Amino acid sequence: MKKQKNIVSKEHLCHGLEALSAGMASFVKKLLGNKGLAEIDLIANWKNIAGETLAQYSLPQKIEFKRGTENNGTLCLLVADGAYALEIQHKTPLLLEKINTFFGYQAIAKIKIVQNGSLIHTPSTTDFDDKHEKKLVTKEEENYIQSVTENVQNPDLRNRLKSLGECVFKNNK
Repeated sequence: MKKQKNIVSKEHLCHGLEALSAGMASFVKKLLGNKGLAEIDLIANWKNIAGETLAQYSLPQKIEFKRGTENNGTLCLLVADGAYALEIQHKTPLLLEKINTFFGYQAIAKIKIVQNGSLIHTPSTTDFDDKHEKKLVTKEEENYIQSVTENVQNPDLRNRLKSLGECVFKNNK
C-alpha cells in the first residue's frame, strides 16, 4: 500500500502571511493615480534597466506626459552629482532604448537630469569585502536566520530574507 502524502495548505505553510506586494497594487494606484503604476514599475526595475552602477547614483523621480498622452514623455531623473549627470547624459540614447524596451513602446522621448546632492550612494555588496562588512547580528541569531531560510529555493529571495532577518534582529536591540 502506498504511503499517503501529507497535504498541507498554503495558508499553513505561510502561517497566514501574504506577500507584501499582493496588496500593494491597489494601494499604489489610489495613491498615485493612473500614471503612477508606470513610475512604480520603472523604479522597481531601475537597477535592471540602468545597470547596477548607474542605479546606485540615480533614481527616476517622475514621468511627465503631455496632457492626454501616454507616450513620448520626459523622465525626470535624480542624479547624485555632476559626474554621474555627465555619464548619464552620454548614455542617454542607450538608456532611452532600454527604458522603452522595458515598457514595450515609445514611453520616454527625453531624459531631464536633476542633480540632487542628497541622493546618497547605497553601497552594493561588491563595495566591501567580507573582512570590512559590519555584522548586524550575533552568531546565534545568524544561525537562526540560516535555519529559517535554508529551504528557500530562489537564491535572491533567500538573500533578501536573510537581510530582512538581520535588520529585524538589529532593530530589536
